[in-house]
Amino acid sequence: MPTFSFIVPVYNVRAYLDKCVRSMLAQSCEDFEILLIDDGSSDGSGELCDRYGAEHPNKIKVIHQENGGAGEARNNGIRQAKGSYLLFVDSDDYLSDRLLADLREAIQKTPAQLYLFGALVERDGKLVEELHEAVPANRVLTVSDAPSLYFGVAAPWNKAYHRSLFSETGITFASKVWYEDLRVTVKVLAAAQSVVRLEGAYYHYLQREGSAMRNTNSGRNAEIIEAFDDILDWFRTQGFYARYSDELCFLAISHMLIAASVRVLLIDPKHPLPEVFRAYIERHFPNYQNCRYLPLLDKNKTLIYKLLLKKRYRSVKLLFRLKELLGR
Repeated sequence: MPTFSFIVPVYNVRAYLDKCVRSMLAQSCEDFEILLIDDGSSDGSGELCDRYGAEHPNKIKVIHQENGGAGEARNNGIRQAKGSYLLFVDSDDYLSDRLLADLREAIQKTPAQLYLFGALVERDGKLVEELHEAVPANRVLTVSDAPSLYFGVAAPWNKAYHRSLFSETGITFASKVWYEDLRVTVKVLAAAQSVVRLEGAYYHYLQREGSAMRNTNSGRNAEIIEAFDDILDWFRTQGFYARYSDELCFLAISHMLIAASVRVLLIDPKHPLPEVFRAYIERHFPNYQNCRYLPLLDKNKTLIYKLLLKKRYRSVKLLFRLKELLGR
């Protein structure tokens, strides 16, 4: 059985898939399998997956499914993966060839259920940001002693998960919804009994205009309410809610009140959703303006937060437009 399983949802990414697959095949540690889950592609991506599978039958398994979204593709991959550790790779991204070798070394030195690693954000062929979790590297942690783990990258692709984090918890990805990643990462972090951060940045994340978070459909941001309903219900069911209520409050402020509101206001400063988001937070976290994590907001987010509280929605949109013009 391989140590690592790459799980790759594939949907209409023919132009990007080769670079992604080649980066996995180029790993200096060869103890892995690749599961390409064709999610009903219509651009020839599925046929391309079959070609890779034929060329590398000992490494690549191809799974074809009717279109169910990235979440269902990942769930399908989890069910069929054989590796001890699972890594989720978006099919338009690519990896450093040292990722698995350094992960294997970390597993040998510091065993853990969950490993985090850095990511390089690329846009229009340029590196625009480097992402790292704000916790010490190469140390075993949990959210109990490092609650800031909750406030890191809310994506599945900068992590290596021991398969037990899914098989023994029942955690699954939602299908065909926005904010599916946030639902899973927050739960996994709460469930993990040991977390280790690697120092390096190994994942190359490509920002594209077609991604959900850059979508111009403002109404779909309402799905963050369903995501938080799911998260809060899960934390209550697991008995974690009281212990992590402050952290959940700050997550709601960061992802709903600030980030989702900004996405909406950049499209339509008169949209009612920012008011809905604020009402949701006031109902679930009535003391949110005294949240002890508010000082973690940087200057820009603090300014946006204050403008949102004052309902100065046009000012929020203007602020972002000015930043774009200034190239900041």
